[in-house]
Amino acid sequence: MGATGPTPSARCPAPGGRAETGNLGDAPAGPAVRLRWTAALLLLGCVAPLSAQDGATDAGAREAVVRSFLTSYYDALSDRDWPRFAAHFWPGATIGTVWQPPGEPAPRVDLQTVATFVERAPEGPGSKPIFEERMLDAEVHVRGNLALVYARYRARFGDENDVTEWEGLDAFTLLEHQGEWRITALTFASD
Repeated sequence: MGATGPTPSARCPAPGGRAETGNLGDAPAGPAVRLRWTAALLLLGCVAPLSAQDGATDAGAREAVVRSFLTSYYDALSDRDWPRFAAHFWPGATIGTVWQPPGEPAPRVDLQTVATFVERAPEGPGSKPIFEERMLDAEVHVRGNLALVYARYRARFGDENDVTEWEGLDAFTLLEHQGEWRITALTFASD
C-alpha cells in the first residue's frame, strides 16, 4: 500500500521480533505471542466454515419444513378437506392454470382466489368418488422467508369403473411470516 496506507511491516512484526508500529504494540513478539496469533488466525479460519455449514443446515431444515408443508397440502387436497386445504394459503392467494371451460371455443388462463376454487370444487375434484393428487418429487428453493417450489404430482380421478390418471407440475410461491409458511400463489399444468 506504500505511502497511501500501511506498509506490510505495519501489520507484521519486524525481523527483530518487535512490531514497527503501534498495531501490534511494542511488546516483544516471541514464540508465545506468535503461537497465540497463529492459533487465533487458525480459529478464525475454522469458525467461518462452521458458520457456513450452520447456514446450510438451517437451509436444509427450512427446505424439509417446506416439503412437509406441501405433503400436508396434498393430503388436504386429496382428502377434499376444503377448510384444511384453504388454510395452506395466505389471504388473497391465487390459483391459476390454463383450461377450456365447457362451451368455450378455446382454452384460456384461469386465475381464481382460493375461496372461488373451494366454491367450485364440487364441480371439479369433488364431482367423482375418487380424487387423489400426490407429490412425486419437488425442486425446493428457500431464501430467507421465501420459497419457490416446482412439484411433480400424480393425480387419479373418477369412479370405481373408470379412473383417469395423469401427471403434472405445480409451481408454488410460499411466504413465511411469524414462523408460518403458507402459499401466496399456485400455478399448475397437466402433462
